[in-house]
Amino acid sequence: MMLLRFRFALLGCVLALAASCAKEATQPETAVDAQAKAEPSTEQPPPPTPATDLVLPPVQIAQLDNGLEVNTIVTDQLPVVYATLIVRSGAESDPKRLPGLSGLVAQMLKEGTTQRKAAQIAEEIEFLGADLWAGSDEESTFVGVRALAEHFDVVMEILAEVASKPAFDTRELGKLKRRELDRLALAEREPRYIARRAFYRSLYGDHPYGTVDTTPQAVKRVRRQDMVRWHRTHFVGRNAFLVVAGKVDPDHVAEVAQKTLGAWKAGKRAVPVYGEPPRPKDRNILVIDRPGSVQSVIYIGNLAIQRGNREWIPLVVANQVLGGSAASRLFMDLREKRSLTYGAYSALAERVDVGPFIAYSSVRTEVTNEAVGAFFEHLERIHQEPAGGEELANAKRYLSDSFPLKVDTPGKLADLVVKLRTFGLPGDYWDNYRNWIRKTSASEAHYVARNYIRPKEALVVIVGQAADFAPSLSRYGPVTVASPDGEVKARFEDQRPSASGAQRGPIQ
Repeated sequence: MMLLRFRFALLGCVLALAASCAKEATQPETAVDAQAKAEPSTEQPPPPTPATDLVLPPVQIAQLDNGLEVNTIVTDQLPVVYATLIVRSGAESDPKRLPGLSGLVAQMLKEGTTQRKAAQIAEEIEFLGADLWAGSDEESTFVGVRALAEHFDVVMEILAEVASKPAFDTRELGKLKRRELDRLALAEREPRYIARRAFYRSLYGDHPYGTVDTTPQAVKRVRRQDMVRWHRTHFVGRNAFLVVAGKVDPDHVAEVAQKTLGAWKAGKRAVPVYGEPPRPKDRNILVIDRPGSVQSVIYIGNLAIQRGNREWIPLVVANQVLGGSAASRLFMDLREKRSLTYGAYSALAERVDVGPFIAYSSVRTEVTNEAVGAFFEHLERIHQEPAGGEELANAKRYLSDSFPLKVDTPGKLADLVVKLRTFGLPGDYWDNYRNWIRKTSASEAHYVARNYIRPKEALVVIVGQAADFAPSLSRYGPVTVASPDGEVKARFEDQRPSASGAQRGPIQ
């Protein structure tokens, strides 16, 4: 009986508590409570502190007897070393009948030497916990290695052997050819690859920069003798330099470099003679037709500036305002405001000779025309008016504050020295870089934008399903529709009003 009374008492307490909670839940929410929910209390982050200047480690320079320059940067951040051997010849030195030869040579460097097979080299590099790479670009062919600093002497011997004594084995060359033909076949299906190739070819014409890759015909045609001849001509002391960065001693680096690379012939500096690229006076639109594409790849740009030009930095600032990041005008408009794409950007290509300015994106086929119009709105705007104070300040802050991320490892420091030598920049260039960024005024950025971003002379290359948008693109200029292999399929007249207000004439 006592137990039963206890249970009834407990049940009563539970019911009373439930009723109380229900009453509180049904009470009207006060204005203060509603405001607290709508506006949660947040603590603002502290304002950024003024950026401090960076003083990079000095570059110690030594010259080997054969003319090869050795650049050493000492940094004890990590017990590692990066060594990169740069030959001052790249795709611009390829024979016309063999485009991409320098790149094929670079790939063959790791495929065995006259002393060791490729597998032996790979096994020794792996045993040391190191990395070995080789490659090429427009102006350079390079071999690099990363290892613990204590293994510097050993990896330099391997690097020198790979660079100096490639076997160019015919069996390995056959394997490389098959790989390259497969890669090119896959690349032909990639819209971005097609757009980039067509853009550079149309922008540069017969200039060496107009060729961005090898071709199946060149791959099939290249012989071992071609590689041996190119290597013998360009891998010489006066046409190369070495950059070493890490926990090393400069005198020891020079001693090891003389021991491993001093036997190279001095030769002579290979200075390319660049032809004059085309200088268009009007806008041109090239559409590469890919029936069935659900997206259009858009490239818009013009020949702009050499990397060594003193106006490069203010132009970088102007480009940052326009499309240098996800906080720039193109991205914020085409993606965030209009929802036309996942991303829209612009960039300046670094070249010894004149490099291009490029604005680019991938959009849905049905909004291709709207996207092209949006691009030209922003190109005209950056061309016609200076950037606003806050917008310019944010662009400069981004460039200045992100620069330390480019110097936080020995490998990145080595890359900056490679740029110094490749583009002929002053020795104190990177020490002053952030200062120059901060000092760029709105008028300077606007001046260089007017000079180097030229929407009225722009080349527009679009890869996509031409039938859906090509005819209406004529409102921006004359349109040529071609297949990926260059066969012209259609032309559309320029529908822009002339200065007198009349329609322009048909394409001849």
